Amino acid sequence: MGFTVQEACCTLDAQGALRRRPGGSPDGLVAYVRALLGDRMPADLEAFYREGVEAVGDFRAILPKWNERPERRREGMLRALMPAQAVPIFSDGAGSLYGLDLSSGAASPAVYFFDHEDLFERPRWAAGSSLGHFLVLLAQQDQAIEEGRTPGWERRIDPNIDKCPRAPPIWLSG
Repeated sequence: MGFTVQEACCTLDAQGALRRRPGGSPDGLVAYVRALLGDRMPADLEAFYREGVEAVGDFRAILPKWNERPERRREGMLRALMPAQAVPIFSDGAGSLYGLDLSSGAASPAVYFFDHEDLFERPRWAAGSSLGHFLVLLAQQDQAIEEGRTPGWERRIDPNIDKCPRAPPIWLSG
């Protein structure tokens, strides 16, 4: 079963796991990020910004600081993963990042975990075969740890997570 970003956000809203940023039109933000990425913005990333995601559970989204006045706009961490052909979308809270793949050119690319100990040079493991799947998996991470779920539990939500081309899923990453 696939999840679009919109479907994932509806699921997370129903669970009370999604926090959205307050008001405002996302059009300016989308245009700003599109220009920063050189028009390489995947459709899933645009949908993510349009949904206004601020946090999933305790995980905060990484967003550029958008302001109508150009002199007040800031990229924030948006370029942190550009050498690795990804755009950061969430922080793990400990210095590492989850990034959306830009190398494939797909409208719905995979999400990878980039460890700060690797200096973000390459993805360490696949975190979701799409942004929609990733959002649902992210919301369940803490619960999975508390419950002691067996490695590979992610496949029940994201059956294609082990087919991501740039890195294996966490249970196969060594």
